[in-house]
Parts: sequence; C-alpha cells; structure tokens
Amino acid sequence: MLGCVAAAGNSSSTKTTTGGLPVPYTSPVTPLYHTPSVGTGFIVGYYINPGVTPISQIDFKSLKSAGITDVYVLVKNDNYLPILTETKKKADSVGIKTHAWVFPGFSHASQVAGMKIGVHLDVETYDMPSYISMIKTMRKETRGVTFSLCVKPEGWDDNQYYYMIAPLCDYIVPMLYIGDYPHSINSLKNWAKVYNVLLPGKIVAGLQTYESYQNVTPVSEITLMSEIKAVQPNTRGVILFRYGLSNFNG
Repeated sequence: MLGCVAAAGNSSSTKTTTGGLPVPYTSPVTPLYHTPSVGTGFIVGYYINPGVTPISQIDFKSLKSAGITDVYVLVKNDNYLPILTETKKKADSVGIKTHAWVFPGFSHASQVAGMKIGVHLDVETYDMPSYISMIKTMRKETRGVTFSLCVKPEGWDDNQYYYMIAPLCDYIVPMLYIGDYPHSINSLKNWAKVYNVLLPGKIVAGLQTYESYQNVTPVSEITLMSEIKAVQPNTRGVILFRYGLSNFNG
C-alpha cells in the first residue's frame, strides 16, 4: 500500500530519503489486506501517484473494503484540477476522504480547499525554519479543510522543529520508514509513545510497504500489520507509501 514521497522540487538544502524509487508494481489490481477495526476516527491512508497508477484504474470500493479511510493523491500546479476532480468523485462515492499531496511551490492550495479537499504538504528538508513562512501561508489558504505535513522523523533524522510546525497544521506525518533507518519495531513503538506525549494527537505515522530504498520488495502483510499495531495506541492513524508498491501475498 502507501507512505510518503520524495522531496523532488525542494530547495538545494533539502535532502531526500525516498527520492527516485523504482516502481516494480504498476498494476492497479494489487492485493489489499483488510485492516482490523481500530476505532472511530483512526486514519488509514494511502499515498497514490496517478502518474504511475491512473485514478481511473483504481477500484475505490476495494480500497474502502480493505479499510482505507483517506487517499493522498500526488498533484502539481498543471494537473491538480482534473486529477482531484476525478479522485473526489470516486472517493466520495464510497466514503473515502481525498487529500491533495503537494510539494513546496504548489500555488493552488486555496482552490483545492474550495473543492473541499484536504492539502498534504510534503516538506522533506534539513532546514525546516526556512519553510515556516510558506507553511503559514498555506495554512491560511486551507482554512476549513484538513492541512497536514509530511516530514522526516525528528530524532531519527536530524532536528525537524516539530514544535514550530505542529501549531500550523492539523497533523504531522513523519516518514517512519524502519527499512531506511537503523531502527526496529520497538524503536518505532517508542518513537510514537514519546511524540504522543510531546505532541498529543498530532501524529499520523507514515509507514513504508517495501523493504527499503535499496530493496523495493514488498513487505509481508504480517510485517506491515505489526508496524501499524506498534504505533496505533499513540497516533491518529497511519498513511502507507504507496499504492502500486504493494503486493501482499502473505
């Protein structure tokens, strides 16, 4: 299933963790697993890159039946309107929420908010303070809809200044990709505990569905469910990276 994307298009000071991932699975007929009931309001999101898997080829009924509550769809300035229009129509029909997954430089946040679609800004940087002004502006442009931030995991990957960005968004999505960091399930669980104390109700965990940046073999359903359960007590939800990189056969 899904997770967070590369920081292509950020400033030269920005480094990426998952940039340029190969795409071994492009079939929309990707086996889905059913997430267990985790309580009202718990987000189970999916990142979607329509440049790889067109929205028209995705069965939203299957996503819904698999437990997906939200989709985060990658869009740019020149294609956001047709992609989001199509996505929202299909997602609304089954009760899934739509979010525009964008990078710095996206200039249509207010228009997206006018469509009653959330905005998910991907800011993968080692210089977060330089992005604060932009984040504040986008927050103002998205009043009335969900505004969230995808960022690197503080503590695991330098200081990300969560205390500065937390008041400016509805929730933070750290890229807690244990395949790309020297951490275990226990580290993941402990990270969620700590940051739920520091920032209560502000964390939605970004989880990867493949082994690592160097090895995009999909992880097993058992592995991914273990990660979800590790963070579940201390997060508002999870977002999986990404549709087309999942191939769960056990």
